[in-house]
Amino acid sequence: MSFTDTLFEGRYARVLNPMLLVLLFGLPVLLSMSMWQGTNALHSSPLAVLLVMMIYSHWQLQRGRIYLVSNLLVFTVIAYTSVAILLFGSVRSAAVIGYAAAITAAGMMLHRKALIAAVLCSVVALGGLTWAEAAGRLGPANFSVGLRFWLAHVVVLSVVAVGVHAARGIVRQALVEQRTELGRRERAENNLRLSEDRFARIFRNSPVAIIVQSVDDTMVLDVNPAFERLYGWERSEMIGRSSDEDLWYSPDERGAFTTQLKAEGRISNFSTRGRRKDGSQFDALIASELEGTGPGQIVVSNITDVSAEVRAREEARQSQELFAKAFNFSPLNMTITRASDGTFLAVNSAEDTVQGYTAEELLGRTSLDAAAWLNASERESFIEKLRTNGQVLAFETQMRHRQGYLVHCRLWAVIVEIGGEPCVLSSTINITEQKRREGQLLELARGVAGETGERFFVSLVGHLATALDADLVMVGELTGESRLQSLALLQDGIQMPATDEPVEGTPCADAQEHTGLCNYPDEAVELFPQDRLLSEGNFRAFTGVALRDADGTPIGMLSAAWRSPQPPSEDRDALFSIFASRTNAELVRLRRDREIQRLHETLEQRVKDRTVKLQASNAEMESFSYSVSHDLKAPLSSIDGFAALLLRRMGSRMDAEENRMFERIRTNVGRMHELISALLSLAQVSRYKLELSDIDLSAMAQEWFDNQASREPERVVQTQVQPGLLARGDRRMARIVLDNLLGNAWKYSRKNPQARIEFGARGEGDAAVLFVSDNGVGFDMAHAGHMFKPFHRLNNVSEYDGSGIGLATVCRILLRHGGFILAESAVNEGATFLFSFDSRAAGT
Repeated sequence: MSFTDTLFEGRYARVLNPMLLVLLFGLPVLLSMSMWQGTNALHSSPLAVLLVMMIYSHWQLQRGRIYLVSNLLVFTVIAYTSVAILLFGSVRSAAVIGYAAAITAAGMMLHRKALIAAVLCSVVALGGLTWAEAAGRLGPANFSVGLRFWLAHVVVLSVVAVGVHAARGIVRQALVEQRTELGRRERAENNLRLSEDRFARIFRNSPVAIIVQSVDDTMVLDVNPAFERLYGWERSEMIGRSSDEDLWYSPDERGAFTTQLKAEGRISNFSTRGRRKDGSQFDALIASELEGTGPGQIVVSNITDVSAEVRAREEARQSQELFAKAFNFSPLNMTITRASDGTFLAVNSAEDTVQGYTAEELLGRTSLDAAAWLNASERESFIEKLRTNGQVLAFETQMRHRQGYLVHCRLWAVIVEIGGEPCVLSSTINITEQKRREGQLLELARGVAGETGERFFVSLVGHLATALDADLVMVGELTGESRLQSLALLQDGIQMPATDEPVEGTPCADAQEHTGLCNYPDEAVELFPQDRLLSEGNFRAFTGVALRDADGTPIGMLSAAWRSPQPPSEDRDALFSIFASRTNAELVRLRRDREIQRLHETLEQRVKDRTVKLQASNAEMESFSYSVSHDLKAPLSSIDGFAALLLRRMGSRMDAEENRMFERIRTNVGRMHELISALLSLAQVSRYKLELSDIDLSAMAQEWFDNQASREPERVVQTQVQPGLLARGDRRMARIVLDNLLGNAWKYSRKNPQARIEFGARGEGDAAVLFVSDNGVGFDMAHAGHMFKPFHRLNNVSEYDGSGIGLATVCRILLRHGGFILAESAVNEGATFLFSFDSRAAGT
C-alpha cells in the first residue's frame, strides 16, 4: 500500500466512525420498533444482520482496518437494500435510497475499482429486482407507511448527511493542505533559486578553482574564474570537453583518483601535480564529491594550488636539515636545553672544552646537575635576560669543569621553539687562555702606564721579557749612520749598558724591509753570524719589528731573542705587535720632544737675528722717506717755479693751446706733490708712535662736517652724526681716519642732488662697530679686495680726484690700533664702511 493510500485511509477513518455510530444508534431503534410492531422474523432478520455487520465493522475500525470496514459498509448496505426491496416486493420501496447512500459512501471512501464494483452491484441488483417486479416474480408490495418508515429514512439521511459533512471537511482540509503545500513548494522553489544564486556567486567568486564534470563521460560542465586563472584555460575552451587528461601531469595519479572517487563517493585533499595550458606544473590538492544518482550524476572538484606551501615545507625541511648538519658538525660546542628546567635535549659531537663532558654524559641531565652554573640564581638571571632580549651574545661567566676547577667561558644563546616549548640553543667557548693573556696585557700596561721617555723603554723591556719569557728584549733607535743605538736592553733579567751596533748583517736589517713582524723560530745565530748580540748570547730564535715615523721611515727596532727554538705562536705575535705599536708611539713622541727642545733652544737667537734685520729695514725706510722728501720734492719745486716764470714772461705771446699745456704741467706737478706727501704719510703711519687717549669721535665728525659746509656752502648735503661715540686711540691718527672716510663720502655723493652722509655705530659697548655711509655712486664688491691697497682706485680718476692712498692709510692706522675695516656697497646705491679701533668688535 502506497503512502497516499495510507494517508487516504487515515483521513476517511474520520468519516466511517460517525457513520457507524449513527447506524449503531439507529439500527437498534429500528429493530426494536419492528419487534414491537410484530413484524415477522423474515422482515426483521436482515436488519439484525445489518446491525451485526455494523458492530463487526466498528470493531474492525478500532483495529485500524479502515479499507476493510469501508468495503463492508458499502457492500453490506447494497446487500441490505437489495434484500429490503425484495422483502418489500417493489423497487418503488423507500429502501431504494440505500443504493444512493451506498454509492455516495463508495465515492467518498473506496478506490476507483471498488467504486465501479459498488455501482455495478447496485445497477445489477436494481435491474434484477425491477425485472422480477415486472415479471411478477416478487410478492405483494406493502406500501403502508408509519413511524418505522419515517425512522428508517431518518437513519439513512443521517448517515448520508454525516458522511457528506465529514467528506466535505476532508475535502476542505485537503484544499487547505494543498494550499499550504503549494505555498511551501513556492517557498521551497524561492529558497532553491536563492540557494542556486548563492551557489552561483560562490562558484564564480570562490578563490579556489572549481570544475564540474559528468561522471559517465568526464565531460566538463562548468569551471569558475579561479580555475581559468589557475590553469590558463578559458571557460569557453573547457565547457564541453570530453576529457580532463590535459589537466593532470601524471595519468597514473588521474586513474588512482578516479578509482578512489567511484569507490568512496568523495575525496578530501588528494595530493597531485597539475598541468597548465602552457605546460607548466604546479602542486595541487583536490577535494571532490559525487552529486546526484543515475545517468545525471556529476562530480564537483575543488582544486587548490599548494605550490607555495610545498616549497615552504621543502625549504623548512632543507632548513631543518641544514640546521642539523650545522649543529652536529660545528667545531664549537653547541647544546639545546629546555628553558624551564635546563634539561639537555641535544648535544653536538664537538669537544666540550668548558666542562669536559661527552654528549652521552649530558643528555637527560639538567645544567644545574652538570654544574654548568655555579648556582640556580645565576641561571635564572641568565634565562630572564634571554627571555627579555630573545638572545644573548658573548655572555661571559664561569662554569665548573668536571674535575672541579673553574673555567672562564663566553656564551651565545637564543630562544627556539621545539614542539611548542621554549628551548635554549647555546654555544660556549673556553676563554681562560684569552683571560690570561688579557691579564698579562693589563699587568704590562699598568707597569708602563706612568712612565715616559727613556724610563718607559726600560720598564717596557722588563715587562715584555716576562710576558714572552724571552732571554733578551731590546728597544733601539736608528741613527743616520745605519746603526742601532739601544734605548733599553734587558738580557737574562738584567738591564745592560747602552750599545751601538751596525744594522747590516743582522735580522734588524730584514725587519726594516717588512711592514709586520720578522720571525726566525730557529737557527737565527747561524743565519746572522755578524750579529754580535746573537752570537755572544747564542740566541737561536728572534722576533723583531721596525718602528716607523708617520711617513713610514724606519726610526727604531723592538726585538726579542730566545736561546731555545720558538715554534710559531699567534698569541705571542699578537702580544708582541700590541707592545710594538705602543713603543712606536712613544719613540715618535720622544723624537718630537727632542726636536721641540732643539727649536726652543735656537728660538731666542732667531728672535735676535730677526730684530736686527727689522731695525735695519726701518733705517732703510727712513732713509727712503728722506730721499723722497728731499730728492724728489726739490726737482718738482724747481719745475713748478720755472713753469710759472715762463708763463708770466711769455703769457702775452702764447696762444690758448700753449697756455693749456703749461697749466697741465703745473697741475701734474701739484698732483705729484700730493702723491709724494700721501706716500710719506703712509710710511710715517707705520713708524709713528701712538699716544692713546679717549676720543670723542662724534664731536670730531661734526667739526669736519661744519668745516666742509663752510668751504662748499653751495652744496646741500643731509648729514647725521650719532652723539656719544667714543674710542680709545691716537687722536691725530683718528682724525686722519675720519678725514679720509668722510671725505670719500662727501666726494662720491657729489652727483646726488639729495646727498646723505651718516656717521654712527652698530651694536653697543665694546662690541660696537662704527660706520660711515653715503648714498653716492658706490662700487662693485667684486673688486673690493683691492681697495685697501695703495694706489688702487675703483672709480674714474678723471671724474673724482684723489691719490689712491687714503683707504690704505686708514686700514694701516686701524690695524695698528688692533681694529679692522670692512666695506659694503653696490653700484649707484652708495657705500658703507664698517670700522673699529678695538679688536673686540671684530666678531659682530
